[in-house]
Amino acid sequence: MLQELFEDCRKQLKAALKHKKHAFRYFTLATQAGSSPHLRTVVLRDFNPDKLHFTIFTDSRSAKVSELRKNHRAQLLFYDSTRLIQLVVEVKLFSMEENLETYNALPDPTKKDYTSIQSPGSIIKGPDEVDHDSSKEHFLQLEFQAIQLEYLKLKRPNHLRARFSREDGWKGVFVAP
Repeated sequence: MLQELFEDCRKQLKAALKHKKHAFRYFTLATQAGSSPHLRTVVLRDFNPDKLHFTIFTDSRSAKVSELRKNHRAQLLFYDSTRLIQLVVEVKLFSMEENLETYNALPDPTKKDYTSIQSPGSIIKGPDEVDHDSSKEHFLQLEFQAIQLEYLKLKRPNHLRARFSREDGWKGVFVAP
């Protein structure tokens, strides 16, 4: 049963790339800044089910980038409110690159997300006050390696929780919910 749970996790994460409305397409990335965690919603851009690599895109000037430069470890939180399944994935950043080939392949409206003159988090007068300069892109591709994955399914009469670790070859153990 443990292996079936793990395989379903990989299957669902892979499906999130194909289906824009999949519950795991948008997820929470948690990083550490000093003594407090910082959370934000990001988009799953790629997932390698064999290596358990997760890819996201971001503006190179964002707070998450400076936080990940200081501490490569982070957590990813996926939640499917229909199936009542939560995945918490401990990850380590292993690649941070300005991938021009990937950036150039993006649709123009998406490229705009990485060309603002104002840095993310800058104070502005209103939403229409963000200016863009298409000659200056701040695109960054971040890739993470899963270290541990925790699966939780809320159900009656008993919730189901399991932990899988890269260290033990992803064999998995059941843990109390």
